[in-house]
Amino acid sequence: MKGNKENGHRITIAYAEDEGWFRKPTVEMLIENGFNVIAAHKDGYELLDFLENCATLPDLFLTDLRMPNMNGLHLTIEIIKRWPESKVVILTSEVDTFYVSEAKKAGAVAFLHKIIDYKNIKAALTEVYQTGTTCYGKLQYP
Repeated sequence: MKGNKENGHRITIAYAEDEGWFRKPTVEMLIENGFNVIAAHKDGYELLDFLENCATLPDLFLTDLRMPNMNGLHLTIEIIKRWPESKVVILTSEVDTFYVSEAKKAGAVAFLHKIIDYKNIKAALTEVYQTGTTCYGKLQYP
């Protein structure tokens, strides 16, 4: 297990992704790269239900954009409304700049593409944890 520790603390992540074929290997990749994935659910409602009963919130939230029941934008809005200091990263195959703008308005700190940015997920999530933003992906703050 490499890096992704701050003073001995493994960065914790809660993840929402409806496509099991992508969710499972992504969780495995995150764990292999030293992250502690405390939750992986198929939609925003399931993740929020888990979080409401969670003793400690994760350091980072990772969510797909398009999911049934509650999509990633709505989930981001709900997370920020309930826990304003949260850091939400959108991980999606969507490339439309409209969604990047909407993700920023919703409170997301990064918008990563599932294919283009996949090799940079570890670096992007570590950077978001440490600084609150990242140079990776489409959503960057000045």
